[in-house]
Amino acid sequence: MRSLLIGIAAALSVAQTASGQVGHDPARSPYRDVLAKQTVSFYGGYLTGGRGDADVGPSDGPLFGARWDVRVGAPTRLFLAFSTGTLERNLVRPNEPTETRYFDTATQSITLIEGGFNLVLTGRKSWRGFAPFAGVGLGVAVGSSVPQDSSGFAFKTKFQIGPALGIRWFLGQKIQFRAEVRDIIWRLTYPGTFFEGPEGATDFIPVLDPDFANNSQWVHHATFFFSVGYTLKR
Repeated sequence: MRSLLIGIAAALSVAQTASGQVGHDPARSPYRDVLAKQTVSFYGGYLTGGRGDADVGPSDGPLFGARWDVRVGAPTRLFLAFSTGTLERNLVRPNEPTETRYFDTATQSITLIEGGFNLVLTGRKSWRGFAPFAGVGLGVAVGSSVPQDSSGFAFKTKFQIGPALGIRWFLGQKIQFRAEVRDIIWRLTYPGTFFEGPEGATDFIPVLDPDFANNSQWVHHATFFFSVGYTLKR
């Protein structure tokens, strides 16, 4: 038994020595340290996706903004972001027949103010300059008024949350690019006029069926961002 234990220990010692020799020469390693602690970036993107069961929520439009990131741990970065854009709304007259109730579209300015965090999958290193990440942001979406809309539906200030996946590409330690896809989620609330018809009307089909639809719902928006960033502090 003693001989067996000595043999196992010797084998483990040899294996450990061999494993220490396996790997990349640091000068030739595909992994590079990411020294950036604080970064400011400017981005553009496009938001598309759900308008809700009533088909009146804002969607389909560009977004532009700025973002500040700070590293708080090996894999973790916190961020604050501000963006604004112009989205499209369908206009509806709830008391009109189905064939004619959707009569026009309008634009609405949307402002997103949010904070969140990313988990960098390669920690404090990049692989051949690339660093994939996953994260989440949350904040508020603030909509401008839409004078053309007299339906009673309004999109003003909404809580929003958005899980994200993306990748950063470092050109040295100063400049970086980021591509990101997010699912921005907010809740739409519908007025009572969407569930009822004009007084005295028979066989009228409302915008939303009161037996099945809720007066509010969460809607998802696929959003794509591309940005260029600059390292403020290393």
